[in-house]
Amino acid sequence: MTIVESGALPIVLPFSSPTIMHIIIAKAYQIKNFQVYNLCIEESYDPAHFYGRVETYPFDDNHAGKGRTGLMVCAYLTYCGMSADEALQLYAVRRTTNNEGVSIPSQRRYVGYWESLLSTPRGNGYGSPMVNLPQPCSRELRRIRLYDTVNIDTIFFVISELQEVPNEVYRPPVEVYRSCCRQIKKGYQRNNSPRYYISILEGDGDGKQSEIEEPRVVVQMDTESPAIYQKSCLDHYFDKPIRVTGDVRVIFYEKMIGGRLFYCCFNTAFIRNSLLQLTLKDLDKVGKKGRSICGPTFCLELLFGPANNTGYSSSNISMGDNSSYDSF
Repeated sequence: MTIVESGALPIVLPFSSPTIMHIIIAKAYQIKNFQVYNLCIEESYDPAHFYGRVETYPFDDNHAGKGRTGLMVCAYLTYCGMSADEALQLYAVRRTTNNEGVSIPSQRRYVGYWESLLSTPRGNGYGSPMVNLPQPCSRELRRIRLYDTVNIDTIFFVISELQEVPNEVYRPPVEVYRSCCRQIKKGYQRNNSPRYYISILEGDGDGKQSEIEEPRVVVQMDTESPAIYQKSCLDHYFDKPIRVTGDVRVIFYEKMIGGRLFYCCFNTAFIRNSLLQLTLKDLDKVGKKGRSICGPTFCLELLFGPANNTGYSSSNISMGDNSSYDSF
């Protein structure tokens, strides 16, 4: 639970027992101008305890003890003018004794997403930043690849996306696909495998994408590169690309049932140049088993087709006979 007092930093209070609840209510009586935000999907309470000043934005718990509240507090601090890094660091210093703060990489990623949507007005008085929400953007997931894996020849995965529920704020994860990545064997060929062309738009000085619709540079992926044979590599190619939209989660397992290794969350509107690459430190809940199957240069790579809202057509992807299954 987070209580925000007008003109002050958020007051973070846990909600875990009746005793804590009494403390929270007492704190509310001391503050004359406040707003309570309940982020829990698993807990609720009577808004009348807080004069009805309660907003509910439920989402799932990651069992870190500080993630959901930290995510929202850092988003608030970023809105107040801090950079994402500054907000995350301040929260880590004030909230924890080990300086970890918001430790889930995907949550930190989303604070960065939020920062990129804010623009500060110029002129007299400045005022609150403007929020430039991205348009809904679908992507076709075409391949999942894990580079530099050790002691494992198959990794299972489940893809879910958050889907809207009519008249509800909470968006539950809904499974859209499951399969496995298997070891790539040298010399294996897949007929009619797509040869990817990625359209790269030049950015401005701030790293923002150009508004010009036509691609300036077109790069053909090296379909014969021997790099994937230098280290063990697991791969899944989608014969029929999977269309995903918005918030997506991919969980990787040692077995199809149980044995979670790690997972990642991302939003399709923030994927640049059709490629998402994540190292071990960018993945969530990496346990002992997850680390044991990752080599020193481990990398998770997700390859997408062009975004559906850019005006590009399917001609950006060329189908070629006898293309290598081991593209890129």
